[in-house]
Amino acid sequence: MEGKRDNAFQQALRCLPPLRASQLTALAEQDAAEEVRFRAGWPPAVKTMCGERQLTLPPVSAEELREMLSRAARYSVHSYAESLRQGFVTLAGGHRLGLCGTVASENGQVVGVRGLSSVNLRIARQAEGIAEKVTGWIGEEPLRSVLLVSPPGFGKTTLLREWVRAVSERGNTVAVADERGEVAALSDGVPQFALGRCTDVLEGCAKKQAAMILLKTMSPALIAFDEITAPEDVEAVSLAAHCGVAVIATAHARDICDLRKRPIYRNLLALHLFEKAVVICCQDGKRTYRMEKLEESSC
Repeated sequence: MEGKRDNAFQQALRCLPPLRASQLTALAEQDAAEEVRFRAGWPPAVKTMCGERQLTLPPVSAEELREMLSRAARYSVHSYAESLRQGFVTLAGGHRLGLCGTVASENGQVVGVRGLSSVNLRIARQAEGIAEKVTGWIGEEPLRSVLLVSPPGFGKTTLLREWVRAVSERGNTVAVADERGEVAALSDGVPQFALGRCTDVLEGCAKKQAAMILLKTMSPALIAFDEITAPEDVEAVSLAAHCGVAVIATAHARDICDLRKRPIYRNLLALHLFEKAVVICCQDGKRTYRMEKLEESSC
């Protein structure tokens, strides 16, 4: 059954072989689809907030997976060497193609993924329906640092974009350290997502280095970091904090208690930069958002 056409979903399909793209273009739940999974030997599957559902389509071949990667990398895989080391390729529009298979390494360092066994097409969208909630959370001046918390795939990056847009539209200078090119999805220098009129984006640069550049050149009131996952990312947040800049960042955890159990986030919280966190959960197939004061949360 053909569903309502979703622009983000249709854009993401462009990295697929034409036959696969045509099979998926009329997907019923495309407006709710957050990921499309392609596993060698199995039919494609679509994932929404309600879970993963296998589609009644022919099984995926290894050759198709290789073609997906080639198309995503615009037939120049070497140009995407840095992101391939991290197991993904960022697509036009901020969508991402995640890769699994046999890791290729040199001198103990991952250089890419060969012999693909599966790929995950993640659909990036602008947030809808939470603008009023975000505006209430931001409140009046001064700007406060906030942590966005949820498991992977619950919409932290989507919420981050809306937060940046809301702060920027109030006339505050915002800088985005867009390491993976997913927050803004720059095309010819223009963000493909609405990030506000006072927002500057530095793309494709490690967070710590990006923080140093942005602090020296853009004089931001707020710096946005997506996915704090490494000690160097915590250092980037610390650098911004010591320069008196507010920070909004995302972290992978089920809730605040889970956050505190993870060593990297214990170090992040030890900075005492974040007063509050927004926790994203899933209830009855829908996202819910709650603001918590970190100092008052008990585990």
